[in-house]
Amino acid sequence: MLNILVDIESIQRDRHKERISANQQVLNSDKERFHYYAKNPFDYIVHRLGIKPEAFNWVLNPEYENHQWDGTKNPFMEIMNSLVEWNWCGVESAKGVGKTFFAACTIFWFLECFENSLVVTVAPKKEQLTLHVWKELGKLHSKFGRGELTTLKLRMKPGFDDWIAVGFTAGVEAGEVETSAKKAQGFHAEHMLILLEETPGIKQSIITAFQDTCTAPHNLILALGNPDHQFDTLHKFCGLANVKHIRISAKDHPNVVLNNPDFIPGATSRADLERKLNRYGSEDNPLYLSSVRGLSPGQSSDALISMQWCVDSRDGLIRDTEGTKPMDVEAMKKGEPALGVDVANSETGDKAAIAEGLGGVLLFLEDFQCPDSNQLGKRDVAFRMKLKNIKPQYCGVDGVGVGAGTVNALKEMNIQVYNIISSESQVQMRDQTELFDNLRSQMWWQLREDLRKGRVKLLNDEDLFADLVTPKWELKNGKICVESKKDIKKRLGRSPNKGDAVVYWNWARLPRANSFEFL
Repeated sequence: MLNILVDIESIQRDRHKERISANQQVLNSDKERFHYYAKNPFDYIVHRLGIKPEAFNWVLNPEYENHQWDGTKNPFMEIMNSLVEWNWCGVESAKGVGKTFFAACTIFWFLECFENSLVVTVAPKKEQLTLHVWKELGKLHSKFGRGELTTLKLRMKPGFDDWIAVGFTAGVEAGEVETSAKKAQGFHAEHMLILLEETPGIKQSIITAFQDTCTAPHNLILALGNPDHQFDTLHKFCGLANVKHIRISAKDHPNVVLNNPDFIPGATSRADLERKLNRYGSEDNPLYLSSVRGLSPGQSSDALISMQWCVDSRDGLIRDTEGTKPMDVEAMKKGEPALGVDVANSETGDKAAIAEGLGGVLLFLEDFQCPDSNQLGKRDVAFRMKLKNIKPQYCGVDGVGVGAGTVNALKEMNIQVYNIISSESQVQMRDQTELFDNLRSQMWWQLREDLRKGRVKLLNDEDLFADLVTPKWELKNGKICVESKKDIKKRLGRSPNKGDAVVYWNWARLPRANSFEFL
């Protein structure tokens, strides 16, 4: 069977030029030509834009006859086939493989082959638009030879916006994102292509808005990017049932397979892959997986908490150098029932979350809209404490900001809960020798260590896992610093409510030194 496939690819390469030449003779008018190109984007890119065919149809290079593909086979051809079939497409890609240049070619193809069409290119920041795909559009525009190209606009009819490609800044701050999501809902056309660049940096609300505005049959989304982790927006988009998922590995690039760094100038090479391996130390390093193979790692390389620890905790396993062994869950329950509360005070914004456990076993976790932080204390927290016989000192509530309302409401009921205040001070723990920049970093670090050492049993909750593996950490002036909640929200696209609640629960259940001395 392998020999048959190899022969077929050889025949395809040998007859490629003859087939294109014959097709060109048949096309006697612009209408016929672009009708043909609409179904054959590869031929459009080669003959209309003058790109050498082997740059995107990699199997035309004889060296691929016995190549073992690391990513999707012949990925750029697969992307084009997906678009021709009017399918959405998500592309997780290595760095330096030419996806931005390909995106520019695709924009010209879609615009010219579908009259009165609309192309929207989307990136988190304006400079990402201008320095990436729109820069490539500028380079190719002389070959294209049509339309009026200005900053982030390409009008097919100069002076008119009814047949156009535009750049759209998604934003990164909360206010920007909210405004952009509303604007995204206003794009409509019979033929529309939404091209998402740097997709892991685009907030989910923006992507959802574009998904919702794609109502016509020929409204397509092409999402591109270098993956961050398995909970980023690109990986989530690629996992949708109606999306064709394609992965581009640098190990499959012609410069690497042909061992010729000049075959496609400026692209990746074997030397580039070797440098990255030396830099990251291992092919299993998350940064290597992402930048070289286009694989979504379980978490960022500087993540505070490992995905593997979360999975082992969920599965009731303790891992050491000798392998894994089952947790003694019943023994882990021999402790005080405890509660962790992440407070919110909004009908539509951040959610509140409650985590409840017995000893080191998490038994309950829920997040929900909370329009009144006072009522959260009087109703939900007080009720659960009474129901599960939870002592006030084992109920941890973050009393900063809106959390003060919950703490004060409980005080009015003569319930003095453990008021967690994220200040510059840290509590002296019996098994901690590290220094931290604040109490919040210490609490997150405590959960990290409890997960790493198999002292906590988690529930199976995807949102919780995303919350836990997203925060990053670093060492500053000898102190452990965990990424701020504000920065986590920017990258996660929402507040880590469940993660915070579990951190507070884990902290509240633990015995602290009687002196409560500060580091």
